[in-house]
Amino acid sequence: MSDGSKYDFLIIGGGIIGSSVARELAMRDMGPVAVLDKEQELGLHASGRNSGVLHSGINQKPGSLKARMCVEGNRRVRVFCKEHGVRMEQCGTVVVSRNRREEETLELLIGMGSQAGVEGLRIMDRDELAGREPAVTGEKALISPNGSIVDSVALVRAVAADARAKGAEYFLGAEVTGIDRGTVVTSRGDFRAGHVINCAGLYTDRVASMMGAGAGYRIIPFRGEYMELQNCPVNSMVYQVPDLRYPFLGVHLTKTVDGEVLAGPTAMLSFGRESYEKQIRPGESLAMLAGVNFWRLVSSAEFLRLVAYNGKISFFDRAFLAEIRTLCPQARMEDIAPYRSGIRAQMVDRKGRMVDDMLVEFREDSTHVLNAVSPGMTAALAFAGYIVDNMKR
Repeated sequence: MSDGSKYDFLIIGGGIIGSSVARELAMRDMGPVAVLDKEQELGLHASGRNSGVLHSGINQKPGSLKARMCVEGNRRVRVFCKEHGVRMEQCGTVVVSRNRREEETLELLIGMGSQAGVEGLRIMDRDELAGREPAVTGEKALISPNGSIVDSVALVRAVAADARAKGAEYFLGAEVTGIDRGTVVTSRGDFRAGHVINCAGLYTDRVASMMGAGAGYRIIPFRGEYMELQNCPVNSMVYQVPDLRYPFLGVHLTKTVDGEVLAGPTAMLSFGRESYEKQIRPGESLAMLAGVNFWRLVSSAEFLRLVAYNGKISFFDRAFLAEIRTLCPQARMEDIAPYRSGIRAQMVDRKGRMVDDMLVEFREDSTHVLNAVSPGMTAALAFAGYIVDNMKR
């Protein structure tokens, strides 16, 4: 239990963002730092329920905070993994086109990536693609050599361990139930803070509202489901050409550091912030449906088509297989098996627009990381520096 000690900085959420901020503060020796997390272990949600991709930054809007943080974060995480013995492989990212229209998007991605500072981008022809990825079919492909894979659970725990080694304290099983004038009330007692840093991920809007922050923003959860794929070996992360209107990258193939091949994720509306098994949580669902953000989001016919498309993939294995076969035509029904799912904490504004850049609200007594979805893990170490540099204190 807490003894009521006061910390200069109290971080809510011990995922990859919260732990990276804790480590950054501790490295700068800025005063006592504590991290609160509601779980008994780290990495049980978005920080651990992902495909373990370190993005290179090719699909980020030039000039955006995401683009800057992704490119620098990719470099920093790769260095961190080598220094701390976290399993990581720089296997490269391949984006495959099948027709002229998609080739035009590849050229757009090269331009975007080059403006963002991504190194080594080039187009492979059909023969080179076949030599690099024999199981994959396409006409041309963009190769981004800095794309990497990592053991994401080990990464967040290694960052937390380094934060602890540098002086940060962690309190697990400490679910935040209220905040009043610098006192954070939790299931492990009360904690006093000079400055609260909200890195609560799926619950960041709720924590922000406890402090009068985040006005007009709501988390709308999207479930991303994966399949484990046999008999379709890949040497890189292999992507379809993305629809740049949305922050989702579609079903792609990713090798893991354990030697598996994952296909996914989908992007299906979730009726619960931790509904990993498609459960419907009535209280959370009603709260989501009661908000204007949700109804304005779904008012677009185009968005409803996206939801219907992802719903079909989510609930019908044959539809999921059809998506996989756009990249790996020899995949069969007996080659796929359900893998773990994750929930994307997508922030939506009052006009129903999905926030597509990192978003932080800096206040005198608190800092709120309102949107840090993919590539949040990739960007984390660089993003932590940005947050600490800009905090009001």
